[in-house]
Amino acid sequence: MDIIDEKLQYLINGCTQGVALVQREFYYTYYSTLMKVSIRYAPTTEDAEQWVHDGFMKIYNNLGQYKSEGSFEGWIKKIMSRVCLDHLRASNAMKNEVDKNTVYSADEQLMKDTPVENEIHQKLSAADILLLLKKLPEKQKIVFNLFVFEGYNHKEIAEVLTVTENHSYWLLHQARKALKSILTKAHNFQI
Repeated sequence: MDIIDEKLQYLINGCTQGVALVQREFYYTYYSTLMKVSIRYAPTTEDAEQWVHDGFMKIYNNLGQYKSEGSFEGWIKKIMSRVCLDHLRASNAMKNEVDKNTVYSADEQLMKDTPVENEIHQKLSAADILLLLKKLPEKQKIVFNLFVFEGYNHKEIAEVLTVTENHSYWLLHQARKALKSILTKAHNFQI
């Protein structure tokens, strides 16, 4: 069980008691953390900002459920990613690229993480990476975000998106393939 630090406990207590100044401090403390999650899912910056606001509302309403077990930042990031997924579902942006029951036999060699070349790190900024992710089809982008950035496994992704695990593997494979193609063409990287 993680020990919660005094400032975080102060923020949680103030927010659950409805103290506006503490809620404001909480907002400014965690805004950039939640925006980093939201911007990876949202189609526009304006949507990302709105979704962060919605994420804060959900966090404020559920702060009493945080049990001080595990990372608080991980807990709020998980809430934020769920808010993003809810918005995507509501806007019907998650169209199936293939039938969700398609069986895909994942080649283990393709699914293993490949080391990232230093050349890529040297030439791409975080903004470039976000632009690359925006080029992916919606479901591929979501699976890539959940797997790579949020640390979900394929079983968890399948549950969240109501697809099969094989479909999750396939979407990740397609996302990696598309990103590799984009990088190879646009930047002459040899991956």
